[in-house]
Amino acid sequence: MSNWPTYGLLGAVAGPAVTVLSSYIAQCVPLSWGSIVQREWVAMLAASALLSATLVQATERHPASAGALAWLMIIGLLLTLTDWVSHRLPHRIVGALFSGGTVQFSLSALVQHDIGPLLRAGVAAAAVFAVGLVIYTSSSGLGFGDVTLSTTMAFFLGWYSWRHVAVSFVLALMIAAVVSLTLIARRRVHRGQPIALGPALIFGAVCTILQT
Repeated sequence: MSNWPTYGLLGAVAGPAVTVLSSYIAQCVPLSWGSIVQREWVAMLAASALLSATLVQATERHPASAGALAWLMIIGLLLTLTDWVSHRLPHRIVGALFSGGTVQFSLSALVQHDIGPLLRAGVAAAAVFAVGLVIYTSSSGLGFGDVTLSTTMAFFLGWYSWRHVAVSFVLALMIAAVVSLTLIARRRVHRGQPIALGPALIFGAVCTILQT
C-alpha cells in the first residue's frame, strides 16, 4: 500500500509549523497564538504545498528511504528560511538533521542487510567536512555553519551514490552564483558581500535526490 497520503498530510501540517518556527529562530519573535495568527498565511500555504508535493514525490521515488527524506525536507526548509533571513545555520538544528538522518539510514541498513550505502554516506560526509574545513580556515568567507550543513548534505546524498554528491554540490554552486548575481544586479547586496549558502545546498540536494 502506498504511503503517499500519509506523507502528503505530513507536509501540509509541517508547512505552517516550519514557517512560524523559522521566524522565531531567525528574528527572535516570541511564540504565541497572536503571533501565529498574524503570520503571512500565503507563506504558510506555500510551505504546506511545497512540502506536500516534495514528500509525495519522495515516497514514490524512494519508498525505502522516505522517512529520512521527509526529515531532510522538513528540517531543510526550516534551515533554508532561517538562513535566508538571518544568515545563520544554528548548530542544534543542523545537528538534529544529521542525527535524524543517521538513525534512519542506520535502521534501513539493518533492515536491508546492506551496510554499503551507510559506509559510503559516512565517507562522503567525512570528505566534504575535511574540504570544507580547509576552505573555512582559509578565511574565504565560508561560515562554519555552511561547513556542517555541507557535511550533512553529503551524508544524505552519499547514501544514494557518489554521483549524487558531485551533482548536488555543482548544482548548489550554480544556484548560489545565479542568486548572488541577481541580488547584485537588483542592488540588494554589494559585490563581495556574502549571501546565504544554506538554501542552495539544501535545494541542490533535494532536487538531485528527487530527479533520480
